[in-house]
Amino acid sequence: MKYKLNIFSKAKLWLVALVIAGIFVSCVGDEIFRDDLPGANSKEDTVFPGANFSYASSSDDFKIINFTNLSTEALSFAWDFGNGNTSTEKDPSFTFEAGEGTYPVSLTATDGNGITGTTTIDVIVAEGPFQPIIVEPGFEDDTLPEGGGDGRDSWRNNDLGGVIQITGSPVTFGDQGAKLPVPAGDRIGYQEITVDPEMNYDLSFWYTMLANSSDPRLIVSVLGVTENGGTFTTLEDVANGTIASVTVTNDDEPDVYVQQKLSFNSGSNNTVAIFFTNGAVEARLDDFTIDIGAEGAVPPSVGFSSAQSEINYLEYSFANSSTGAVSYEWDFGDGNTSTEESPTHVYAVADIYTVKLTATNESGLSSTLEQTIDIQAPVSADFTYQVDDNDYRTYAFMDASVGAVMLLWEFGDGFQFTGMNPSHTYAEDGIYDVSLTAYSITGATDVETAQVVVSQGFVVQVLNGTFDEYTVNTGDNADAWDMTPNSTVVDNDGNTVTSPYRALWSNGALDSWLDTFYGDNSEQAGSTSEGNNGTRGAKLDEPGRRLYQVVTVQAGETYTFSIDAKGDTAGLTPEVFILNTEIADEVGINASTSDPAIDGYYQIAATTSYATYTFDFTASTGEIVIYVRTVVGSARFDNVTITDAN
Repeated sequence: MKYKLNIFSKAKLWLVALVIAGIFVSCVGDEIFRDDLPGANSKEDTVFPGANFSYASSSDDFKIINFTNLSTEALSFAWDFGNGNTSTEKDPSFTFEAGEGTYPVSLTATDGNGITGTTTIDVIVAEGPFQPIIVEPGFEDDTLPEGGGDGRDSWRNNDLGGVIQITGSPVTFGDQGAKLPVPAGDRIGYQEITVDPEMNYDLSFWYTMLANSSDPRLIVSVLGVTENGGTFTTLEDVANGTIASVTVTNDDEPDVYVQQKLSFNSGSNNTVAIFFTNGAVEARLDDFTIDIGAEGAVPPSVGFSSAQSEINYLEYSFANSSTGAVSYEWDFGDGNTSTEESPTHVYAVADIYTVKLTATNESGLSSTLEQTIDIQAPVSADFTYQVDDNDYRTYAFMDASVGAVMLLWEFGDGFQFTGMNPSHTYAEDGIYDVSLTAYSITGATDVETAQVVVSQGFVVQVLNGTFDEYTVNTGDNADAWDMTPNSTVVDNDGNTVTSPYRALWSNGALDSWLDTFYGDNSEQAGSTSEGNNGTRGAKLDEPGRRLYQVVTVQAGETYTFSIDAKGDTAGLTPEVFILNTEIADEVGINASTSDPAIDGYYQIAATTSYATYTFDFTASTGEIVIYVRTVVGSARFDNVTITDAN
């Protein structure tokens, strides 16, 4: 967009009040960042309407206050401006004829069930320069205008991405900062603030990111909310609505924060949004501030992304996302340049190159961004296998990889093989994780893993009993233990695939009962880095959380159940149930451990360090439910197995 110089002939008033209603609860996990709030697989909360608004004076008359309704879960609104003046508009304007002063304004928001929420804000009417306000700028607890907040409540837009995590280390100010884990763009920060149209501002923040990432990139943007209708629901909307942005790439010292400033002109907007997300790197932010900038032109915002060709791995296309620029100069890092807006370039050899884009606006001001690309020939690992008809312990493995020049097979029993299509004989029955690592011509790797069951008879398979399997987008390592799994998940390649668990079970009735009985909004177990032997595990840290998995067995057979457990405090007694049916509530098992639905029961006398607990049970049906609970306190679990007792 074209930036304009705005010279004021009179002072303008702009004052803002932001009140964030509806505080979300989160708890500090066992790592340095907060666990996610319950995801889409959890039962939705019953959310009451929350009244909330911001305000700003008109640029024509400071006594005219324009109100922006920020209420949630509401259909109708009742405003009270004092002295009998009211309105039922969603976003009204009101003239305070008395001029400068403080006026309490109340808003009552009502939902379809007639439930109401009310807030009252002191609206200050006075002449003077406008200073925008960022709420929870340092991501600290209890910093909302009316108190409370967990540091991220003001930074949400669920349509654009997941909620940011909170980190306690490293930080640069206070006790907390914002954390964006991988994968790229999975989580975002979003907050709308009121500004003066045609005004220059300087937005500053501190950041750091882990080193040695494939894409060390953090993007902070300013979006034009007013001129884009106030709605951003897709990343395409974000791209189209960006009026300024900065891409930072400094990953030299992951424990040291670096300050960055983004200067922008608000254009025709009286509301803008701060938006941030990451590339394929774990990044952290802290301490956002905004100040009125100096009059005059502001530099352009420079940004770009790169994509490798699927046909020629040496060919890259560069997508220019700069704003406020009229000319561009590219340096591809190999001696070649371009002045195209979004060029394509073919490199001669695979190497690591620093690509630089310089964007210049019509005032002659320039901004530069450098990004590194590491050219690697792509490779995809894949294989199939079949058992030998004459020996059930011998398996033939067939490579189905694409772009591989070398293959490394690991059969899960300590043996390896390098080459094509091996045959392998296992010495003992068991369940083995077979992995194939495929190498490209440039040394890039990809790994495919499959589980092979070597047995002449039936083998009970517990899914992810080690809690170590996950995908980066759904991966809290406990998805196989969720009683209401999602119908689809996103795999490590970014593809949406059918959930391997939803087809096996989904007990919404029990989830609803637990929610009502215990008042929890999620029954799914959490994931913890404090598994046994230094691996990941599961944690039950709320009364309604459960380990839940349907497992196929042979009716009439006797099995040994084994689980590693520890209590976070002494004296905890987690319970393990082996159920022969999917129960809809806990009424029966609460009444008696001899309930007909129970094939086995064991009460763990948990210590504060891991121990292994085992017991035998006889299956009365062909399917059982592993059901573990800790109603009081917090406990952790790992290494769940079911084996033949004989």
